[in-house]
Amino acid sequence: MPISSNSVHNNQNQSGSMNTASAKRTFRSGGGTITVREGETLKGVVSDIHGNEITISMEDGSSFTGKLPEASQYSIGQKAAFQITALDSGTIYMKAISQAYLLGMEDTIEQALEEAGLPKSPRNLEIVRSLLLNQQSISRENIAESLQLCARYPDADVNSVITMKRLGMPMDMATVTQFDQYNKQTHQLLTRMDALADSVNELLIGLTEENPSIARYATGAVLDTVLQSLPSLEEQKLTATQLQTNLSAAPEAEAAEGTELLTGEENQEISPEAAEDSQAAGQTATSPFARMKQLLNGITDRTSSLTDAEAKPTEFIPEQTGHLLTAEERSALSDLLEKHTENKELLTALEKGDLTARELLTNIKNTLAILPDEELHQLVSQKAFQKVVKGQFLSGWTLSPEGLKEEGSIDTLYNRMQQQFSDLTNLSRMFATRNSGEQILNTTSDLQQNLAFMKMLNEQFAYMQLPLKLSQQNAHGDLYVMTRKNALKKSKDNLKVLLHLEMDSLGTLDIHITKDHTSISTQFYTAKEAARKLLEKNVELLKDAINEQGYSFTSEFLAKEKDIDLVHDFIENDSPAPAAAVKRYNFDLRA
Repeated sequence: MPISSNSVHNNQNQSGSMNTASAKRTFRSGGGTITVREGETLKGVVSDIHGNEITISMEDGSSFTGKLPEASQYSIGQKAAFQITALDSGTIYMKAISQAYLLGMEDTIEQALEEAGLPKSPRNLEIVRSLLLNQQSISRENIAESLQLCARYPDADVNSVITMKRLGMPMDMATVTQFDQYNKQTHQLLTRMDALADSVNELLIGLTEENPSIARYATGAVLDTVLQSLPSLEEQKLTATQLQTNLSAAPEAEAAEGTELLTGEENQEISPEAAEDSQAAGQTATSPFARMKQLLNGITDRTSSLTDAEAKPTEFIPEQTGHLLTAEERSALSDLLEKHTENKELLTALEKGDLTARELLTNIKNTLAILPDEELHQLVSQKAFQKVVKGQFLSGWTLSPEGLKEEGSIDTLYNRMQQQFSDLTNLSRMFATRNSGEQILNTTSDLQQNLAFMKMLNEQFAYMQLPLKLSQQNAHGDLYVMTRKNALKKSKDNLKVLLHLEMDSLGTLDIHITKDHTSISTQFYTAKEAARKLLEKNVELLKDAINEQGYSFTSEFLAKEKDIDLVHDFIENDSPAPAAAVKRYNFDLRA
């Protein structure tokens, strides 16, 4: 593989035969000279790659630029060796010596720090290593600049800081922290929301033990917040079914009156909310998520239903006390509330499990003022109460596959989260000196920063976390639209999507979806062999659901071998490098 140099010129003042292997010849290289002979091996570090041109910085500090068809096989910072095969006027012909002098990145890193006059501390070594991995300059100036940048974020992963700088992303403590979490796959909202609900319950328990008056206020504030969320689609259907059952049993006149009430004043009360949802739906209608609605309809609920079919069937929806509590827990809670409510039907529904968490918590909120201090402590300390509060919070912060189909549902979900996180932040500031209060403050802050970072990503890329509410469990999901937004504007019929799911029964599942007009192909990457077999066994159900929507469908099942790389698999996937990305790299150990 010959290298022909256009930047090394023959020094005409030197004499010697071009055909004599032992005769040395001197060539000018930039501001210096290089003296070589045929058969000699030049060793050095790859300092620049541009197309088929490669620059080698040699051990004596000189450098050489030549042409090599296989230049792309090398990496900046990699050691290499080339043997001179011939000398000609203005050109040195060489061949690469394979496996002779490759690798050696650690030597390069140490040499770079020595030349920059910097100590070989673990952090300095890590910063130079990250610069090389990101194919950035390791000149003295760039190393010093990178050291200063990383010093601003001492708790962040060095590679996250260097990568964000290379991508030209906005950087402050919050964005660096979130990028670090997303890059390490520790960004799941669901995990933090679960911990937040537990911290809220811990705060209430501590307050009832020390100051019942303040505890009563805090409990009321928590119930006000948790009851802000509108009923889920499943809860609305349940309420409508129960209402229809009651109307069917009522006299005809009463039924007519009930129908008028349902469509009259009550409907007017909720119309502002409906208008807001409608507006959110309109804003979403032009987004990639809206164009994927039909696609996700079949994928998400059918995939989750495969494991639900294997699980023990339940007669309760996730919002009912029968789903959240055992029979013993419902009975104990009913006994505690019995003396403070005259609504015997409510207590009966609680014991049967038909009562929703919303109905139960609304009743408790209305009786807080008359609960004696001791019974308030008993209530807040009961596992049943804590599970209902947590269940209601998580219900409002998750979407079922059915709810996901609704236009504007994702926007509505995140708007609701923002409001409730803000309310809990304000409440926790009153008790920030307590451990549980501090935990709430830290968790809500992290959640709000997480949502802000997600919004920032969506300014250029279509990405969304999907906290999913399945019949047997809550599950984390990530939705990556791999097709860039500018490409989507040109063609709405072509989409590449990655749906990442983490479920207890199926384990980690990555679904790569490609939509080309009316053709949909999927690749299922499963971490568990049992999950692959279950999906293969039931894939015809999914195929039928997709076909019913007017699409042709094909599927493939593969073993999951690696985690998602936010940068390489998503941000840099199938797109030109960001504007801030470096195209050429200056590598000068002596600078």
